[in-house]
Amino acid sequence: MSHPLPLDSVVEATSAFVAGVRAKVPCRLEAKVSSHEGMPLLCAVEAVLAQLLPRAAAQELVWLSGAPQSGAHVLQLQAFGPGNQLLAEAIHEFVT
Repeated sequence: MSHPLPLDSVVEATSAFVAGVRAKVPCRLEAKVSSHEGMPLLCAVEAVLAQLLPRAAAQELVWLSGAPQSGAHVLQLQAFGPGNQLLAEAIHEFVT
């Protein structure tokens, strides 16, 4: 059975995260998606980062294997500063 993807929710969560860390001037932002259909979700994250993240910040996008059951999606966002210092972290779970 195919489940709809939570693309709008992923875009909202990523936008809110970037808005919250932008003033801290992150050097790197990491997004990890755990989902059977992770590629469209990562593409949604990448689109938000391209619009909102300063160009100087590196991006690392990861599609994790060992995804949760079908219809479950986990998005983990982390922002790092100089010296790889963790500035912020958020984990979102979506069930469709």
